[in-house]
Amino acid sequence: MSGVVVVVTGASSGVGRATAVQCAERGACVVLAARNAAALGAVGCECRRRGGEGYVVPTDVSDEGAVGDLAAAAVARFGRIDVWINAAGMGIPVRVDQGPVRDLRRLLGVNVLGAVHGTRAAVPIMRRQGRGVVIDIASVVGTVIEEPHMGGYAMSTAALVTFDEVLRQELASVGEDRIAVCTILPGNSHMASSRHAGSQSGRARRSKAPAGSCERVARTVVRTASRPRSLVLVGSYGLPFGTGCATVPALLGRAAAGRGERKRPGESGSLRTLGRRAGRAAALLVVRAAVRHRARSRH
Repeated sequence: MSGVVVVVTGASSGVGRATAVQCAERGACVVLAARNAAALGAVGCECRRRGGEGYVVPTDVSDEGAVGDLAAAAVARFGRIDVWINAAGMGIPVRVDQGPVRDLRRLLGVNVLGAVHGTRAAVPIMRRQGRGVVIDIASVVGTVIEEPHMGGYAMSTAALVTFDEVLRQELASVGEDRIAVCTILPGNSHMASSRHAGSQSGRARRSKAPAGSCERVARTVVRTASRPRSLVLVGSYGLPFGTGCATVPALLGRAAAGRGERKRPGESGSLRTLGRRAGRAAALLVVRAAVRHRARSRH
């Protein structure tokens, strides 16, 4: 990654921090974004100590204008953006029928709109460059498994996975296949709980993810930046997930190819799209069954 320009949101802690530092270790020019300027400055120093560049731009990702300024600052400093990583996120452990709406609004503003703002800022720049990689960090929570008291977080990750899938289709439909959109699904909930949101559940707030978990996710993010893939699951269930996503679309894709001459204008790829969706659904069912079997075996 030597000389690669990487923007990382949520870079002051957790997965974002671990990803920024690992990119810097490989010689990347890392643009660091988060609200906590002091913590961000410390990460910038660490990036430089590891041999990369750590350019600090304090940013609230829920503010579309601030994210636009972040992208402009990155281009002004380094001339381009090769990889944009949306790692900012938060979780609030509370029942969906009890938490204050303002907290849910803040969570969705960071987890979903933060990624949307980042992507909308990065893609036009990458389009002008002719290439680029956008990486969104979601979770299996909300897409593969359900977790009590994490309804808002699960809602946000499900929305993010769908957003990425639609964006991939839209880019492909206009031939912009050199802009990769990648979704990382860590094997557990990895976001820090909001320090500003009161918990109404009677449960203790979640702490930040363990350092080892963050490092593992970060390694996957860094590999994906170099070798983009649409969906990447981090954890024990990556193999069945990947197999399901690859096998079913391949089978239906061949069926689509066999009827290609009978397609009317505007219908191209309909079965392939169906194949991708069926493959993802089949893979998620396999992984969900594996998760539930593992949970039962522990009791």
